[in-house]
Amino acid sequence: MEEIGKLESLSDALLNLAKFDEVNKLEFRELNLDEIIAAAYEKVEGLAKKKEIEIEAKLVKSKMLGDKTSLTELFVILLDNAIKYSPKNSKILIGIKKERGHAAVKIRDRGIGIKASDLPHIFDRFYRADQSRSKEKADGYGLGLSIAKRIVELHNGEISATSTPSKGSEFVVKF
Repeated sequence: MEEIGKLESLSDALLNLAKFDEVNKLEFRELNLDEIIAAAYEKVEGLAKKKEIEIEAKLVKSKMLGDKTSLTELFVILLDNAIKYSPKNSKILIGIKKERGHAAVKIRDRGIGIKASDLPHIFDRFYRADQSRSKEKADGYGLGLSIAKRIVELHNGEISATSTPSKGSEFVVKF
């Protein structure tokens, strides 16, 4: 049953990736970015509470043209990863800033971090950094960040990451 669950998770991730390869299936309309992030947080709140992780949000109202479902998925992926790779009783910071006419969303954790040699590849399909390859640390197939990147691209945005091993990571999404 455990293996069936893993296969189901993999097929769901692959279907999501294929879905986001078709831009015409997205419904773009004016949205409040802070409300999208709040909706994503609600989806991962249980996981954060289970690990006793506090999520501190500093959100400003920010409107943008986008697809609600895919943007919510984007922030679920980023928050889920931050929770997954953070130690129990830690804190994750999420904020929206307006920078030069753009909205920048930053998600910072104090988790295991990512080695500099892995950073250029983390958005590649099926890539898993050495530290995350152990299934005891976190489940996954290396598709989440590639899905996140595709969603950002479909919204004409940019996504980047900085990290220090054992100190944490910061992901920045600019629209």
